[in-house]
Amino acid sequence: MDVRRVPRRLRAPVFDAARGLARVLALVASLGIGSASVGQAVETPTTPAASAPSDERAKGTPRPRETFPVQERRTWRFEEDLRDASGARVGAVLIDNEFSGARVNACERLGPFEYKIVTSPENLPINPSPWYAFRLHRDGVDASVAPHEVVVRIVVTSSKSRPWPRVSVDGGPFERAPRDRYEGGEGAKECVLRLSLGEKPVVVAANTLIGIGEIEGWTDGIAAQFGAKPREIGRSRAGRGIRAFEFGAADARDLVVVIGRQHPPEVSGTVGFMRFIETLAADSKLARDFRARFRVLCVPLVNPDGVHEGNWRSTLGHVDANRDWHEFTEPETRAVRDAIRAFAAASGARVRLLLDFHATNKDIFYVPPDATPLEPPHFARDWLAAITARFPEYAVESSATNNVDEWTFKRWAFETFGAPGITYELGTSTPHERIGVIVPGAAEEAMRILLAFVEGNAESESASGVRPGADANAPSPAAR
Repeated sequence: MDVRRVPRRLRAPVFDAARGLARVLALVASLGIGSASVGQAVETPTTPAASAPSDERAKGTPRPRETFPVQERRTWRFEEDLRDASGARVGAVLIDNEFSGARVNACERLGPFEYKIVTSPENLPINPSPWYAFRLHRDGVDASVAPHEVVVRIVVTSSKSRPWPRVSVDGGPFERAPRDRYEGGEGAKECVLRLSLGEKPVVVAANTLIGIGEIEGWTDGIAAQFGAKPREIGRSRAGRGIRAFEFGAADARDLVVVIGRQHPPEVSGTVGFMRFIETLAADSKLARDFRARFRVLCVPLVNPDGVHEGNWRSTLGHVDANRDWHEFTEPETRAVRDAIRAFAAASGARVRLLLDFHATNKDIFYVPPDATPLEPPHFARDWLAAITARFPEYAVESSATNNVDEWTFKRWAFETFGAPGITYELGTSTPHERIGVIVPGAAEEAMRILLAFVEGNAESESASGVRPGADANAPSPAAR
């Protein structure tokens, strides 16, 4: 169905019907009936398919049953292990969480050079994507003293998931802990990491630390390519700025929106976001042609408080930002919503794609139900098919049934603008080098499809003298 032919007052019933069809398809898939095409696979959800949502589930932002205060920022000092030949204390092993992105809820000494680190969530229930980050260093010890072998037991409460530690020495690149230095797995009460602690500080984290500073530095660099400055579109609960920037033709009426980092631990999603935007901003002919026709709004960091505090999932308001796209209880989601509305408010402007980068246990695309009337039509199907053709060895997975009744960004996006709203999830363990190959290719295929669509529209407009679909995906009165 062509979204341009659906009167605005009838769009909500049409979208409801599309979601109902998605549930039927999910049931069919779960029974093993039929098969889905590679470009638009319909997966059986990892959790049982939900029944018809209650009013609270469909309209409200889910609230946690329990909430907990933010972690205490401090340095734990252990002097018992560093002594001279006479037994006198000569220094200390220091463990701290006093840096942005750190997460330690408790720390204690278990024995000689053996310590326990505890990380707990900010609220329950919560998605099983725990985060930890801490720093170790020696104090008062001569640099000539040989490194000490240190054992750290990492306890992750309230989750069976155990992120494999990454280790950085003296600010160097994060490397995954070697297999022979790490013990742990799904369901393990404790995971054990062995480190060599010398004169240089060591940072251990659940993934590479790409935090506020790194994201802001990258943002400034990309914006500078176009002589632009990122602007503050709002502030978080703790008063941290939420920044955005734009590039592309200033008078473009075809628009793209890309956001990231609604969920703090999802570093792979940030890497994907960066590689995607870098490709759109590149000096290739394709990217130049794209920017001549499109303008792009980028919001790299939706949840800066969560990233700073090392939260597992939520804002400081204990809300999953990616379930708040109806009530908008959080200042972060309100700021991004208002920025997108303003971006799309120009006369004749049309949003063509809204993309949200995340990370999970594998690479997967969450797309609108195939029956949803959108423009460009079948963008997700065509995009995933193009990625598959370009990278035959890359297992392109997609689902049109994931969180179909939740108020995620992608749902708000396609219900508000009638354009494809897509969540692009990168695997938490997907090597960043691989992301750096796949995502730029995906970005190029997206540009080709979008350019072909608007160029086809331009030909129709020239022939008829009427711009197809003009103002058809302006925000509905209810969404305003």
